[in-house]
Amino acid sequence: MDPDSNLQPDLAGSLSAEEERSLDRAADEAVEGLTNADLISATAGPTPQDPVDGAILRGRIANIGSQDILIDFDGKSLGSMPLSEFGRDESYNIGDHIEVAIVGQDSGTGLAAVSRRKARQIKLLGELKVGSIVEGVVTGMNKGGLEVDVDGVRGFIPASQVDVQFMKDISALFGRTIKAVVAEFRADDDNLVLSRRKWLEQEAAEQKEEQFAALQVGQLKTGTVRSVVDYGAFVDIGGVDGLLHVTDMSWGRITKPEEVVKVGDKVEVKIIKLQRAQRKVSLSLRQATPNPWQAASDKYKPGETHQGRVLRMQNFGAFVELEPGVEALLPVSELSWTRRVRHPSELLKEGDVVEVRILGIEADKQRISLSLRQLTEDPWSVAAQKFSVGGTVKGKVVRTADFGAFVELEEGIDGLVHISELSDQRVKAVTDRVKVGQEVEARVLGIDPATKRISLSLRPPPRQPTPEELAAVERERQAAQKRRERSKSRRGGLTIAWDEGLAALDPSKFGR
Repeated sequence: MDPDSNLQPDLAGSLSAEEERSLDRAADEAVEGLTNADLISATAGPTPQDPVDGAILRGRIANIGSQDILIDFDGKSLGSMPLSEFGRDESYNIGDHIEVAIVGQDSGTGLAAVSRRKARQIKLLGELKVGSIVEGVVTGMNKGGLEVDVDGVRGFIPASQVDVQFMKDISALFGRTIKAVVAEFRADDDNLVLSRRKWLEQEAAEQKEEQFAALQVGQLKTGTVRSVVDYGAFVDIGGVDGLLHVTDMSWGRITKPEEVVKVGDKVEVKIIKLQRAQRKVSLSLRQATPNPWQAASDKYKPGETHQGRVLRMQNFGAFVELEPGVEALLPVSELSWTRRVRHPSELLKEGDVVEVRILGIEADKQRISLSLRQLTEDPWSVAAQKFSVGGTVKGKVVRTADFGAFVELEEGIDGLVHISELSDQRVKAVTDRVKVGQEVEARVLGIDPATKRISLSLRPPPRQPTPEELAAVERERQAAQKRRERSKSRRGGLTIAWDEGLAALDPSKFGR
């Protein structure tokens, strides 16, 4: 025993080593001889002078030796207990009060054999009920599950109740201190069945409740994608699952959630809606990043050239994605200088990457207009220099109509030969004179770059008057002028009708 003991002199050092070992054996035998039912039915009523096995007494630690502890029961009797009786989570000092169970008595020394472990066990068995949470050490395993020591009470955890999900190797828990829920308990046959799975589920539910209560709209959270469905994805943001709808995944247009996320991805999301009564959380991936339209005015300037991807098409034009979330309209009128395009699909298809020119931008209205044709020079702007009025051109008939034939002069520039200009003779049908694919030589009658029209003629050019004919006409015009002047002076300015007709002669009509 410890020489620094504060026991009375007649008690200190009264036990020999052999006597201590004998007392320990007696305590162990007494503990083994008691059933759980015996311990639960035991009372704390006896006096220290006449202790009853299994009774729980409260005493003061009188001395702590190298192997044993002496406990004083109000100075009326003493008890002895091995140090090993202390639980893992217990720590006592001399003078502290402690509850122990009587497990026997040494007739030679008169000391009561007590057990702290048995006292804890009796107390535990008295409090155990289905649904209670207990803590114990995994001491063994078999094919059916795990054996757990709960303060000296043997418990069993079936393999199906070891974890929330199937645990292939339950031996990984051997030697670990775990918590579990009492699933079944009968004191009469020492049957204690536990469920670690239920405790894990309860703990997760409590954590989820705490975390849900701390959530606020506008918070940014880092989460893990747990599952992906047609309408979005469910993201775990720390024990709470939130819905990330497909419309809130990107500032750009997407058709399937898989285009943005997959199971296991780490994502930063923003809480945009909370329904606390329904325990629902709505998340947004795109609102966790800046709106690209905020910087669009600085990024896209009129006249600049950029690349984009054709997303979709309508009758009036094609929508081109310049970057995720920034879509611009390419009107059908800006597709070609020369072709009459009725639908963008005539020149483009979805998914095409095209180079376009910025025509205008209204970032506040999220609008950008584009042009494809303005990347090249308008061929009609130089048509007047290429094709002069009165000159002849060659081309191929590309299509016919009731009113005439269209002749392609060069790629994108067609001229119209009206039915009246197909021949000197009367033409009943355009196809009587020309066929599609036929090469023709025509005369340019007129050019209008503004309306993108060129008038052609297949009729022979009119005969030009000779110099002599022009001179005769000029002489006749001058003579007619003189006659009009003389007539005015004779008849007060009246003129004869044929004088006016003669003066109106047009030399250019000769040969018609």
